[in-house]
Amino acid sequence: MPLMAYTPLGRGGDLLKNPQLLMVAKKHQVSPAVIAIAWTLRSGNVICIAESGNIAHIRDNSQAQWLVLDKEDLATLDNAFPA
Repeated sequence: MPLMAYTPLGRGGDLLKNPQLLMVAKKHQVSPAVIAIAWTLRSGNVICIAESGNIAHIRDNSQAQWLVLDKEDLATLDNAFPA
């Protein structure tokens, strides 16, 4: 049964300021939101609902479906956001 990640970008934007998330985003030259969504989607068993109020963010967020996070990225994010 798939899980739903509701508000995967957090509330209020604090999540997107996390240093580890910013580091991985810089490495891939994408926004922290793209990394957060890609990390959420990595297993293929999670449905991600990332709300957005403008078309630029929607386009940006859609990049997450194509982004492949490597083992180092996943370890960094898993350590920053333990289950």
